[in-house]
Amino acid sequence: MAKFTIHHVCRESGTPGLAIGIFNRDGKVLDSCYGFRDVRKRLPPDIDTVFNLGPMSTGFTALAVACLISDGKLDWDNRVGKFLVELRDTENGKFTIRELLSHSTGLCKSEALFLGPSRPPHKLIYNHLGYHVVGCVIEQVSSMSYGDFLAKRIFAPLNMKRTFTTLASASDQNIAQAHVPYHDRGLCQIPPPSICSDTAAYASGCVRNCMRDLMTFYGALPRNFIDLMPKTVFRDLNMISSHIRAIFEPTMPFRDPTSLRKQSYGMGWARTQLPNQMTLFSANYDLLNAYPTIGDSSDTPLVFHQGGSSFGCSSTVYLMPELNSGIVVLGNALGHCDATDLTAQALTEAFLCGSIGTPFDKCAIAAASRQRSAMEREQEMLDKEKKASDPPTNLERYTGTFWNKTRQFRIVVALCTQGDKKELSMSLQGRQDETYTLRHYHEDFFVFNETFDQVVNRGQRWRPYWLYKIEFLPQAAEAAVDALCWRIDEEEEQGQVFKKD
Repeated sequence: MAKFTIHHVCRESGTPGLAIGIFNRDGKVLDSCYGFRDVRKRLPPDIDTVFNLGPMSTGFTALAVACLISDGKLDWDNRVGKFLVELRDTENGKFTIRELLSHSTGLCKSEALFLGPSRPPHKLIYNHLGYHVVGCVIEQVSSMSYGDFLAKRIFAPLNMKRTFTTLASASDQNIAQAHVPYHDRGLCQIPPPSICSDTAAYASGCVRNCMRDLMTFYGALPRNFIDLMPKTVFRDLNMISSHIRAIFEPTMPFRDPTSLRKQSYGMGWARTQLPNQMTLFSANYDLLNAYPTIGDSSDTPLVFHQGGSSFGCSSTVYLMPELNSGIVVLGNALGHCDATDLTAQALTEAFLCGSIGTPFDKCAIAAASRQRSAMEREQEMLDKEKKASDPPTNLERYTGTFWNKTRQFRIVVALCTQGDKKELSMSLQGRQDETYTLRHYHEDFFVFNETFDQVVNRGQRWRPYWLYKIEFLPQAAEAAVDALCWRIDEEEEQGQVFKKD
């Protein structure tokens, strides 16, 4: 039954390969691999195939902080401005390590880039750039690079030989290639995520490793932090168990009417008391009208879980420390739905109940179908809000280079000729590979939404319809434009203003 479910989930999502690991207090119980790590060469994955973990890397960052706390060099409630001179005496420097790791700063993604919070803290807003700040603190306090510190304090002591934070070596032939499925589920192989310990936001997504190493890493956690006395020394990492436990303690409650029991967020980890739905913290959130309930009244363990997807990869881990058990699923696609999430849910149900009763194959069909209709739904929403207005007669007035308020990000708008037609193009950071055609929408608004397969060819995700709108801000009707407004984040309805040079 599990193989049937996994096969159908992978097929519907467009995920070519999976690696699966299940473990208990005695170590590995099962590992299994499906499909292909490299579709072009028809090569299957195995337990030593290296996958990109993507956002699941945050668990390693939180554990690295716990190592430094055990060393007496940090505290969860230290303000980051204490260690980073660039943030000293600034509002953002007042955020604590705990707030950044639990996404409770009140900063949305765009504000983390452009600086300047407008919402009160202590609201759960997912923001990986906060982890980058913590990564900088780790480097400052340890006097080592982020990657070197993880290698010395975590990877080497646990004998994780195929785990690293750099780009994979060209000579390593056992690497899961990154894929994104087209609308018809045909696969587009894309370059692997470029994030590494030498790029921005490394602390939220640069770890790469294999199932063998992950079974070692996650298998160590349930056995060493839930039942031990607070001062017990975890000798493998030379740290105190209470500092590991702190990572998993609830920091932010998560209130949702579909939740049957408590759900909350720790530092890099979600917490769900079963029976409950498990989809709120996954890439499948918002793709289903109703989410499966995992467990029943006789199966009520607390589950610590992480999940994440990035360009060409997805991953999910469930830890059940009361049962000293866990499930890890790695995939090599940014699919039409998250196959790793649904596979982990199905295996958890089988583990707890002895069989799979939930029709996860139908869940995958419904979720993937909704995702495949994403760009059509975007266009429908744009059509619904469109106002009647004449097209502009002078496109030149919209051209120029527009900067955000800290001059970290620029948008270059140029006038191009396509045959006998003139049109506007928009280049993010002036990059040729991030250039989009701007089509007149209404008044001084333009849009740049594309088809589903065009988005796939860019190796990108599908975004909300409002992100595809650009509003130019002239001083007066038909006057030259001196700014534009672009809404980048759902938490910031008014958008970001970019001023023209």
